[in-house]
Amino acid sequence: MASNKKSNAAKKSNLPPVAAARLKPFIERGIANGIFTDDSAVVSMFKAKAQDPTLKETLQSLGGLKSEVGQAFLTDIVLTDLTAILRQKRYTAHMKVWEVSHSTIGAASGNPRPVCNIFGQVVVEDGDEELEPALFSMSLWDNDAAIGDDVERDGVYIASVSCKALNASTLDLKPLAGLTQFKAEEYEHEDSVELLKDTYEVVPIAELGDDVSRGRTDYRLVEATVSFSGVQNSKSGNQFGKMLLKDESTMTLDAIESGENLLLNALCSTDIATRYGKYSKVLALVTTKIQGEWGLSANIAVALGVIVVAPPVAETSSATEKEDDASSYFSKAISLDDDDDDDDESSNEASEDTPEATESSEGDDDTPEAEEAPEEAPKASESKEGEEGWVEGDDDDSEDEWGDWE
Repeated sequence: MASNKKSNAAKKSNLPPVAAARLKPFIERGIANGIFTDDSAVVSMFKAKAQDPTLKETLQSLGGLKSEVGQAFLTDIVLTDLTAILRQKRYTAHMKVWEVSHSTIGAASGNPRPVCNIFGQVVVEDGDEELEPALFSMSLWDNDAAIGDDVERDGVYIASVSCKALNASTLDLKPLAGLTQFKAEEYEHEDSVELLKDTYEVVPIAELGDDVSRGRTDYRLVEATVSFSGVQNSKSGNQFGKMLLKDESTMTLDAIESGENLLLNALCSTDIATRYGKYSKVLALVTTKIQGEWGLSANIAVALGVIVVAPPVAETSSATEKEDDASSYFSKAISLDDDDDDDDESSNEASEDTPEATESSEGDDDTPEAEEAPEEAPKASESKEGEEGWVEGDDDDSEDEWGDWE
């Protein structure tokens, strides 16, 4: 018995004395609530704050980490985050990442904020119970954006998160301050395409205008063929992706004769735009908007390939190449192409730097209406979509056009 008491007494906290005494009851509450298994998570939080470069000058002015005043200062900071964590319910999330995007919002207005947006599928553990597979989105802002630095598309991870509504179509996962870390794991997730179709009903592109998105997470699912896909530069110098999508509802004789718009003009991340070549068939989860006289447009949150055609890769010449002869010329140069309009569209895209010029060139693909495509439409779609935006767009646009939803 004496040896047991001695061993328990010998077990010391890895926190400084001032912090250990003050944080002990909160750590015990977290252990009792199943948030922690020991004090290691809180110790990690304390060490991270002690090494935070933004706090370095203040900490030194208080005598550094070895002083009681400095320790008390860091303890207050940890306690601020710790009390917030204890108020939230913690869940364990098994995640498969479909899309991940890093960007900086607000640079043009002088208030740059880094953000990492992640979208994918998840199985949430609530205590000992595993919930049904679901879709999730997660926005990591400011200092939390660094949590997603090592997250990769198609990666499988486990992390501690919070979530207000576990019955939503797409779960809005939030990080737990100082606790959320993405750790790679082996976990068998169900088929992504099937989950996406089980969660959202496929909507024909021709019907999207009848029921546009009412919020940043009010998604619509389309199954479409890529008519064009490419990367463009915004006025502020950022890059963004653009795709033109068609489906059976837009490729009909009636639609051609009526002069209706035969494609969906959508903005997306550069990763999505360079992943799918022309004629790829994709499932795209989008938010839609009617942009005044310019009509329907969309932002793509996620795109899963059903049939993937690789995008063209620029060929590089080699000094060791043999000179062309007649047979090689005809074998390389002659091709069959039954879609001259789309070829014109792609060449025009490559020759222009701005989205305004691009949209006017795309009009030749289908309708006279598209020839007058908006100079302002890309800017509207590129606008920063608040704390849940997915598309990296033009920071010149200082107003959030989704603001009427807030």
